[in-house]
This record gives sequence, structure tokens and C-alpha cells, in this order.
Amino acid sequence: MTKRTLFFIGLILELIAIFGLFVPYAVRLQTGEEALLRTVPVDPWSLLRGEYVVLDYAVGQDLPTPVDFTGYGEPVYVVLSKQGDTYERVKFSDEKPMLEPGQLCLKGRKEYNRAVFPDLAQYFVEQGLGREIENVQRSHRLLVTAVIDSDTCTGIIKDLRLGPEVPDSELPEWMRPVPIEDVPVREAPPVR
Repeated sequence: MTKRTLFFIGLILELIAIFGLFVPYAVRLQTGEEALLRTVPVDPWSLLRGEYVVLDYAVGQDLPTPVDFTGYGEPVYVVLSKQGDTYERVKFSDEKPMLEPGQLCLKGRKEYNRAVFPDLAQYFVEQGLGREIENVQRSHRLLVTAVIDSDTCTGIIKDLRLGPEVPDSELPEWMRPVPIEDVPVREAPPVR
């Protein structure tokens, strides 16, 4: 082989490696189904990684906690079904489920009484937007449009959007704000 042929083979291999990183995501964006998911608040700041938003989802909350905490980090599959404008959890299992028409599934990881979805956990934002998105997320108004491939139960974040504010009465008990009169007050130490 000539040097020129080796050069072109090396160039083609580099292009395959570069495009091979994002082609699966581009294909999933084109072939998957869109699902609108509700988020729950998480602190989005990191000095080491720059500005990004850490996203946690309502569909992964309130799983039963095993008494001995077994299964931490194990895979969990959450089955979603459209209810109103958003997709909500119908059921979950440790094995990949058989889906009925109109259902989607997401593969997550167990963390005590919730499921974390690494594919949908981080969204990088422009400089200065992190605080605004954090405030929207704390008011339970941040929605994520995710494209989900039900064959692999994986998803990709397509975009973020504002949804209507969720009334406190519709939030799970652990998400409701504590009334100010229920917050314990500590007395100041005497001045010397």
C-alpha cells in the first residue's frame, strides 16, 4: 500500500470514530417517540463542569423502598402512558416489560425509593441560564420533551419548556412546601 492509501484509510477511520459518537443519537431523535415529562427540583450548579441543569423526573419518584436496601444501582424499567399533556408512570419492573399500544418505557437505575435516568439527567445550558431554569424547576413548571426509543428504553432530551404551575395540593406530600408556622424557631443565644 502506498502512503496516500494509508492516509485515506486513517482519515476514514477517524471520520467513522467521530461520526459514530453522535449518529446513534441522531437516529434515535428521528425514530423515537416524543414524551413530555415533569421534572422535580435538583441543584444544577457545578464548578467543575460549568453550567448545566441536573434533571430528576416525577415518573421516577416514590418507588417502594426495600427493607434491606437491596437493588441499589440495579436497572429498573418504568412504563409510561400519556395522561393529559404529559406522560406519567403506569408501572415499573426489574425486567424489560411488554408494552401495550401507546405506552413507552424508560430504563433507569434504582436509588433507594426512586429511579434515576442517566440518559436524561443532564442538560447543558447557556451561561447565565442555570439560575433561571433552577427557579422554574423549583416551582414545578419545567417540562422536558424527551425522545424515547421503546426498543432500548432509552431517551434523549430534545428541549425544555415551561408548563403550568402545579398547585401544592397536587404535589406528593414530600414535595409540598412546609408552612412557615411549622418551621421550628431557634432562639438567639444571649448577648454578653
